[in-house]
Amino acid sequence: MEELESLYRENVRALLGYAARRLRDPNEAADVVAATFLAVLEKPGGYDPARGTARSWLFGITANLIASRGRRRGAEFRALHRVYGQRTLAPDDFAELEARVDAANAATAVLAGLDDLPPAERELFLLVSVDELTPGEAAAVLGITASAARMRLARARRKLVPLTGEGSTCPS
Repeated sequence: MEELESLYRENVRALLGYAARRLRDPNEAADVVAATFLAVLEKPGGYDPARGTARSWLFGITANLIASRGRRRGAEFRALHRVYGQRTLAPDDFAELEARVDAANAATAVLAGLDDLPPAERELFLLVSVDELTPGEAAAVLGITASAARMRLARARRKLVPLTGEGSTCPS
């Protein structure tokens, strides 16, 4: 149980960031991360060190849960919209929205550059730069080879470096 607690403490923030970025709803992100650790609890011994790090394994579980959620999302949204109407914002949501707007204003050029990246390059770049996975771990999450991940990452960095205004100091 101590191992699970340590695994949770070391990875929960990164997983929440990854899920929030993919889902754009903090409540959904929290649900997916909770489901990730529930899946770990329900299937003890599911981690195989021969297949990668525990961190990339958790990211893989989270990615699979997000994909499953995405497949159901359209029907669920229509059903909830018919039943409940539009969701109102809670006071905490306003603070989070303000913080997001401030961050977006501070990084307009880089964000525009991220939007211009192909989705595969963008997701890989974010896994490495924001979630601090190694290229090999990110490759495992995305289901591609490590060499393909390194090539995509290099392409993404070449496209983003001119936008940083700092020469070649793009996040690694």
